[in-house]
Amino acid sequence: MRINHNILLVNLLCLLFCTPCLYAGNDKDPAQVRREFHISQLKLDSTGKINWFVFNQNGPIEFGIEQFQNEHWVMIGLVAGDAIVDQIPYSYLPHMNSGENRYRIFWDGTDKVRKYSNIVTTVSKKEDVYFRLSEDNLNVSFTGNTYYIVYNPFGFIVARGLGEKIDISEYKPGMYCVTYDNKVATFEKKQVWFKNSRHPIVRENKPEKVKKGKKPFEMSPP
Repeated sequence: MRINHNILLVNLLCLLFCTPCLYAGNDKDPAQVRREFHISQLKLDSTGKINWFVFNQNGPIEFGIEQFQNEHWVMIGLVAGDAIVDQIPYSYLPHMNSGENRYRIFWDGTDKVRKYSNIVTTVSKKEDVYFRLSEDNLNVSFTGNTYYIVYNPFGFIVARGLGEKIDISEYKPGMYCVTYDNKVATFEKKQVWFKNSRHPIVRENKPEKVKKGKKPFEMSPP
């Protein structure tokens, strides 16, 4: 039997140079290959809780929950997770304003780019919340529990929280803007000469008339 040396040489060359190509890119354990992270099934249940599932989470991650308030997205909470499994349930119970409420979730991806979920919307039958006029220089009260943010005249946040009262005893005299329950209003911390002086300090969306030549107070949160 005659051996074709040319064919034998070609086969040897294929074994030497082509075999590594078959395994290129497959030297990693499939379990270690990073799969695409994503969230799904984002929804609100009957209690108002936000629920969502995370797929292919490969390490610790922190989710921010935002609520749309007065034409701005405002962060209202954080949820941290460190599990590494295929499917992880998360939930968060947000505070609801009266009327329409819109929420979304954000997280920072591995590429350091912030990503956002879809928006979920619900309508609350909760009664509107308004200012309760105060007669001292210590507090601003609301007619119900609400999430609020207070801005100083320069547009910087000086307070935020959830409650029925804001302690303004340490505020400097001047005009402030407050967002609450899908509303925007202003109030004034007035100068007093005596510690126990009492007088109305709050007015809602009723700026005083200014003298001719001066611009009225105008401010909206950033």
